[in-house]
Amino acid sequence: MISKKLIITCLLLGGQVIVLAQKTKTDTTKFGSAVLQEVKVVGKKNMITSSIDRKVYTTAQDIMSQSGSASDILRNVPSVEVDIDGNVSLRGSGDMQILINGRPSPLMGTNRAQALQQIPANTIERIEVITNPSAKYRPDGTAGMINIVLKKNTKGGINGNITGNLGNKERANGSVNLNYKRGKWNIFGSYSLRQDERNRFGHTERTFYDSTNGKITGTYQDFYRSKARPLAPFIRVGLEYTIDKKNTIGISGNLLTTRLTRHDTTQRYFYDANQMLTTQVNRERFAPAIEHENDATVFWQHNFDKEGKEFRAEFTASTQSENESNYYRNVYSVPNRTVVPDNNFVIQHENNQQLTADWTNPISSTTSFDYGYAGSFIQQEIAFITQNYDAASGTVVTNPLTTNTFRLHQQVHAAYATWSKSGDRWGIMGGLRAEQSLVRSNLVTKDSVVDNNYFMLFPTIHITYKLKNGQLQLNYSKRVNRPNGDNLNPFPEYMDNLNLRAGNPLLKPEIVHSVEFGYQWKSKSWSLVPSLYYRYKTNGFTTITQKLNDSAFLTTQQNLSNDQSAGFELIASYKASTWFSANLSNNVFYNLINFGTVTSPQQKSIFALSTNLNININITKTTMLQSTCIYRSARQTIQGYFYPTVVSNLGLRQDLLKGKMSAIITLSDVFGSLRQRSYLQTPFLYQTSLNYRDTQVFYIGFNYRFGKTLKKAEEKLQYDNAL
Repeated sequence: MISKKLIITCLLLGGQVIVLAQKTKTDTTKFGSAVLQEVKVVGKKNMITSSIDRKVYTTAQDIMSQSGSASDILRNVPSVEVDIDGNVSLRGSGDMQILINGRPSPLMGTNRAQALQQIPANTIERIEVITNPSAKYRPDGTAGMINIVLKKNTKGGINGNITGNLGNKERANGSVNLNYKRGKWNIFGSYSLRQDERNRFGHTERTFYDSTNGKITGTYQDFYRSKARPLAPFIRVGLEYTIDKKNTIGISGNLLTTRLTRHDTTQRYFYDANQMLTTQVNRERFAPAIEHENDATVFWQHNFDKEGKEFRAEFTASTQSENESNYYRNVYSVPNRTVVPDNNFVIQHENNQQLTADWTNPISSTTSFDYGYAGSFIQQEIAFITQNYDAASGTVVTNPLTTNTFRLHQQVHAAYATWSKSGDRWGIMGGLRAEQSLVRSNLVTKDSVVDNNYFMLFPTIHITYKLKNGQLQLNYSKRVNRPNGDNLNPFPEYMDNLNLRAGNPLLKPEIVHSVEFGYQWKSKSWSLVPSLYYRYKTNGFTTITQKLNDSAFLTTQQNLSNDQSAGFELIASYKASTWFSANLSNNVFYNLINFGTVTSPQQKSIFALSTNLNININITKTTMLQSTCIYRSARQTIQGYFYPTVVSNLGLRQDLLKGKMSAIITLSDVFGSLRQRSYLQTPFLYQTSLNYRDTQVFYIGFNYRFGKTLKKAEEKLQYDNAL
């Protein structure tokens, strides 16, 4: 008979797990010939884990998750990079799909960089990086997909946590997360409020050339500063009801509202070929804006008598709207002192519906056949309204030549099937996805309609082979990057008459073939995941800057002939003891771009490197220090390149009240080094730019956890094994 007080320490799945068992009442649960008391296993999740088709970053051990945003957490995720403006890239490519809880979301629409900076990091449970997803998932995003999984507590009883953080320059954020589970009901909800402060600065210099003789025709420089204080409440609610042992239904919803007002000033100086000042003007901007992103999801899951066989149907309806008003004043000092106003209004609205039906069908203990349907329906409208100064009336009037409306209707119908089989050493998962896309671009102002319909097949395959201390992995997928409304809208947005941007209604979807070979090795202290990958892209999107006149330029996108990338990635995790651990992510890749015409082909290539180092030091049992350093080397574009960037962050956590509460201190961009430099060179223009923002952000705050777990009499063994 085992003692009534039992303490067991064990190792579970390579992570440190402490098993505590203590009971004062007799229990009838038998384990061999002994009678065990109720056992509770409490585990510390590894920060980074890897499986056959994905890498998982668990935020529980990331101190930045207590005070930062989703954008801050993504900077620490292997293979992922975030630039100074919040734009996300995966293995050096910005063409990836970002999902919320495994599904497309309006939060990750055209303004996803801004949304990621408003979503509280403490609402995120984990982030999954899938470079070659199976056929079950949408093939959108040539670099793969990132899945942000929001927290949903499944423990019985009432559980929750409260966080609050105060930062420098009147920054503040806080959140409340609650979960109630009893019997057949599970109800969860969270509310967070984030008040941010964004100060941005920039400097641009241009030299203009005569493309026929190469002589300088003039120069230009500007100095830019912007201030905004976005306020963003984020609400998430949901409930699930277990009808019986076979059927479960649920509903959930998210609501994110962002309100902000921008105050910008750009000082502009124009010089002629003799370096004489011809024009000096300050362009001032006052821009109140509001954005709404809402979605609701309902599901029904049915479990069959056969173990593992299930059906799940899910429907998501979402809306995204943006209303931005831009009021400008052009204050001239040279040649004459005068003030010329102009206005620009942007109104966008998008409705999105997603319908999925998935069948999981295990044929045997080692073989499974899954299949399903996915439908995506998008209705989007973008309206630009511009007003220019009328000298005759002394007021601003609507300009019909630059005011326009664009509508996009897109349907994607997909059917998929995957087959998987596992053995003692070998594992294989193959799949095929068929998609029919129906795309209609309506240039309302020009009374013109452009249809772009296409049918595609997307095969995938994943193969694994088990070794003594690890696993070999080989996978392939065909993926697509479809142009969105902004990519297709040919009407320029006249926020800056010198720097116009427009879409291309004839833009074709990018197609990429992606192959990856990797090895996963584990020991008691080490975990190594080296990978070799290759991507071949056709019809690749590229940004092209064209000259409109002596001082104005238009930036748009075109399809390139092809784009090849090959790289080596190494993800290493090391844990020396209970007081020290480190995670290192390195990505080195070679990029070759072929562009131009058939008769005049051109090529450009570059090596690039990104490194992410995360170190955790447990100073005491209740005190943890965390440091991260992120380096990104130079990156090329067709007409120039970006200079390297580096950033370091620090965090300190002190646990209090027997682990129920934590005090948090974080400092991002410790050395103020996060700056983005770039240059652009064409036969008629040479340009250098520097952009940076107020990235040294300091937060101090707390996280308080509370709740009572209801125990079921029949559940004597409870394992925290969601590693």
